[in-house]
Amino acid sequence: MITADVQRALEELRTTFGADSVSHAEDGAGGAHVTVTGLEPGAQYGPRPVSVRFTIAFTYPASDVYPHLISPPLVRVDGQQLGSGLSQTNLNGTPVTQVSRRSNHWDANTDTAAIKLQKVLEWLRKS
Repeated sequence: MITADVQRALEELRTTFGADSVSHAEDGAGGAHVTVTGLEPGAQYGPRPVSVRFTIAFTYPASDVYPHLISPPLVRVDGQQLGSGLSQTNLNGTPVTQVSRRSNHWDANTDTAAIKLQKVLEWLRKS
């Protein structure tokens, strides 16, 4: 069963990104594996739009929401390599791009899963 804090995070994600764009599956420990679809990573990347997957752990909001996995995998439209903080990996056999943007100063009182996803997208659009 998802914890009340994780449920609140899912509600905030639906409010921020649209109810039809956010889906989840329970992780069996009180957290949730989340997918947000229809997101714009920035004009320098393709294909677009993308989906972003991440897990909200049962320890949320005390724990950071990390990492974020993008599918389909990102490529730079200018042919350059992906920059630091981005790596190609797979999730259950499906290729994805991992965004490594750990919040070293995560504050359970002010940081949320929705804010973190917004920050990841802003970082991507500027990178």
